[in-house]
Amino acid sequence: MLFKKDELKLLWPFYLYYLVFGLSTMIMPFMIIYFVNLGFSFFQIALITSAFGIAMFLFEVPTGAFADSFSRKYSVILGFLITAFAVILIPLMTNFYLLLLMWVLAGIGMTFVSGAEESWVVDNLNKFKRNDLHQEFFIKSGSLAAFGAIFAPFVGALLVKTYSIKILWFVFGFGFLLNAFLLMIFGQEHYKPKRLKIFESLKQAYTNSKAGLKFTTTHKIVFLIVLAGLFTQLMVIGDNGGQPFLVNLGMAEHQLGYMYSVMAAIVMVMPFLSRLFVNFKPKNAISIIVFIRMILLFSLIFLYPPLFFLAAIVFIMDAGLFSMKDPIIQTYFHKFIPKKIRATVVSTKSMFSQLIIAVTALIAGVFLDIFGPQKVLAFGSLFGIIAIILYQKIKD
Repeated sequence: MLFKKDELKLLWPFYLYYLVFGLSTMIMPFMIIYFVNLGFSFFQIALITSAFGIAMFLFEVPTGAFADSFSRKYSVILGFLITAFAVILIPLMTNFYLLLLMWVLAGIGMTFVSGAEESWVVDNLNKFKRNDLHQEFFIKSGSLAAFGAIFAPFVGALLVKTYSIKILWFVFGFGFLLNAFLLMIFGQEHYKPKRLKIFESLKQAYTNSKAGLKFTTTHKIVFLIVLAGLFTQLMVIGDNGGQPFLVNLGMAEHQLGYMYSVMAAIVMVMPFLSRLFVNFKPKNAISIIVFIRMILLFSLIFLYPPLFFLAAIVFIMDAGLFSMKDPIIQTYFHKFIPKKIRATVVSTKSMFSQLIIAVTALIAGVFLDIFGPQKVLAFGSLFGIIAIILYQKIKD
């Protein structure tokens, strides 16, 4: 059976939210092209996307602590509403600084979701003693989002071909609004922190922040997972150049949507293949995946027009392999985290990730303007060597 006993009863609102999110991501294949068409350089685009990451870095732990000390459910809903507001305003603006501000606001909104959402789910499952559903959630949530994303880029491609990219931002924003509504009505929360007065809540949030940071940096396994994860993400340091690279190789803009549909189909299936690594230690399974991704991404250095279809295959397979990571490592990661600071620790992990991505994206923006997307995409894959070394240092 696809679903285990009572799995849908416990998790259907969250599975539905991931499906809706996937269906609303029509803008993703065209996002960088949209900013390029506005006349922005790669460095300016990097500033915009880095603003999102820096905002997440600054607000991750405080909002994670808010979720731990007040409510994970209402943290997620608030985050969706803030992000929806920012996203819906983006297509109404062309000024660089106003767009920068909207991405900061979207970053703040997503910090209320990051950490709180998966902690909400994990503690709900723990309440009913269903630890066996942890990995199922990480597998199927990603697959359902990918299932929705199969159709979203295809429809997005038709809209772009007929109208313009701008309309896709409104669809994306509406998706966040719809998810806020769905989780408000149907999402149950079984983690109930002690209700505190406003001053006491702020004090508790500060205490949780310190505890989460200390735990992340002092627990050797957790720290190595976080650090290795950072270098894994750095493998796609030139990600902002991916869409322009494909267009430069000869792909039509609207065809990006079709490619992303195929990519989503692969991403939907690949998390289930993570079960093939059930007899492997998580560190070894992840190391194998990272090594294969390195080979794929470095192969981009050998591609020239009109071989855009080969580059598309590389991006599709890389996305599929990346989607196998969370079911393996996140299930393992949560085994070591105390319940009371779970959202804070997960937010700390995300915080470090966003900081590194934001800083390196600025550097990558300069490199993309100087060297072009092809070289940055290929040589960025070599960060995987450091990731593998760090994963192999894990002793359990």
